[in-house]
Amino acid sequence: FEGLLRIVDGLLRILELPSMAYHSFAGTPMKDRKRVVIVGASFAGLACQRDLCKNFDVTIVDFKRYFEYTPGILRTFVEPKHLKAISGAIPSYWNKFVQGEAVGLNPDRTALKIRSVGGGSREIPFDYLLVGSGSHYAGSIKASRREDTLADRQATWDTEHEKLRRANSVLIIGGGAVGVELAGEILTKFPDKKVTITDMLPELLHTFQPKTRAYATDWLRRRRCNLVLNAVIDGKFPDLKIDSHGCTLRDGRRLEADIVYRCMGFRPATEWLKGSLPEDCFDRRGFLIANDFLQVKGFGNIFAMGDAMTHSSNEMKLGHTAELNAHLVVENLKCLEAKAQLRRYPMAVVGAQTTPVLYCLSLGKYDASLGFNWLVINGSLAAFMKWVLEWSKVAQAREAPVGVLAWKFGDCVSLFMGRTLLKNKVDSSSSLEANKNHTA
Repeated sequence: FEGLLRIVDGLLRILELPSMAYHSFAGTPMKDRKRVVIVGASFAGLACQRDLCKNFDVTIVDFKRYFEYTPGILRTFVEPKHLKAISGAIPSYWNKFVQGEAVGLNPDRTALKIRSVGGGSREIPFDYLLVGSGSHYAGSIKASRREDTLADRQATWDTEHEKLRRANSVLIIGGGAVGVELAGEILTKFPDKKVTITDMLPELLHTFQPKTRAYATDWLRRRRCNLVLNAVIDGKFPDLKIDSHGCTLRDGRRLEADIVYRCMGFRPATEWLKGSLPEDCFDRRGFLIANDFLQVKGFGNIFAMGDAMTHSSNEMKLGHTAELNAHLVVENLKCLEAKAQLRRYPMAVVGAQTTPVLYCLSLGKYDASLGFNWLVINGSLAAFMKWVLEWSKVAQAREAPVGVLAWKFGDCVSLFMGRTLLKNKVDSSSSLEANKNHTA
């Protein structure tokens, strides 16, 4: 199947040549383009790059030379060579790419200050700044500043795999999507290892659909995964009693293992802006506060997307929602240039008061749970869909025509389904209530 997709992609590349030539001449002349600087080359940043580069002077800034498909990264714990399948060079054909670490803005907030890999510094002027700098996560799940090349990143995963291979017992702290998926990968590849998941809540995956929670919990128990739930770790966050060989619970129990993984959430990667923007631009957790146009509070030309920001919708932080953020930002940049009325999130993107809940939770390589609002599909079909999603998303990030076209179609279909046949029950209830009020 993958071979067939590669053949289709090759044919599409040939057919794309006339279109590329056309856009080279038909786009906005470079001297007339506004400068857009995008911080972060992940879901939101790359979505903006694809949609803006024909009519704006786009520069992507990232501390590393590559992108990686984060939802597929947990498999590299058990198959380190999988990194090659979910990564690639950051695009630079239609845009500029600058490798460096964002460290702030200049005093009048018209240029991004970066620290280059070699230690030097420079400023990149902008008309619009798009912040998609993502988040920090414990351990190796997110690349560190020391992993600025794919070779460095691969070395990390080779090391992580070897440590896991030698361990007889594993403790995973956190029963959310990351913890459950990591357990699924380990138990599929190493079924004889003793795996324990502990969480302070009484059930796993508390933000997911009940059918997904039940399916994943049953899957883990059938593989003798030890679930220690409703268990609070001793100490006060962030100084919890966790060490390299286990953790101590508030009731005095001690959970020990040969290797410990912290899967307890993330922090927004916005610290580089703390000295450049007013304090009231951030919430208490460090997220940038975005208005309904996804502009940073108080700034008309600075936008925030993905894990770096918080919005009144309180949507789940997923790759899918990060790209929806990006679509709205792109539309509002075009509105600003056309002096048109700005569009509000999420209604202008999805045609509903809430974004569709769309996820695919892996349970190893051959099992998964796919959720689309109220619909849940469990089993091998969901696992196959996860592979299709991953392969096509990576192809899209690499600017392969088959990936770009697949997701132009896929986005249209998913948004249509999300507001019609698979409409979120919250939106359905809101619409019904609004109709009742109107009738009254």
